[in-house]
This record gives sequence, C-alpha cells and structure tokens, in this order.
Amino acid sequence: MSEERKKVMQRFEDRLARLEALRHEMPARWQIFHLHNALNALPHDHGTADLHLDEFDRHDLAKEYPELEADKVPSVDEIRTRFDNLAGGLL
Repeated sequence: MSEERKKVMQRFEDRLARLEALRHEMPARWQIFHLHNALNALPHDHGTADLHLDEFDRHDLAKEYPELEADKVPSVDEIRTRFDNLAGGLL
C-alpha cells in the first residue's frame, strides 16, 4: 500500500472515530455524507477520498483560516434575499 493511501486511510479512521464519539450528540448530516462519500471512493481512488475528507474538515479549517469564508454556504434567508433581488417583480 502506498504511503499516500496509508495517510488517507489513517485520516479516514480519525474522522470516523470522531463521529463515533459524537454518536449520542447526533453528528451533522453533512459530516456523515462526506465520510460516506470518502468511504465509497477509498477502494479505487484515494485522491477523491482525500478530497471528501477535506470537505469533512472544512468547518474546522474555516475557524483557523478565515479566507475560507468565501466558500461559506449561504443561509436560506440569504438565498431568498438574493433570489428576490434577481427575480425583481417577475414572479
């Protein structure tokens, strides 16, 4: 097994352990989603699995690196406001 693949496998194991520790606190759905996608990609493409683990880590990284705020998903209210401005009086 390549060193890169071993690193991704260890990274996956760490994230899975974190979710298992939060089992009773109901981890966020998006965390489970990205971990599931990483698991699906792991057997045949560790690079893609690593990208899904990056998405899993994005929330924690945003605290450390505010420049990631540009990738922040808007709230439903922000989407509504933007849509209303775009639609104008068309609807």
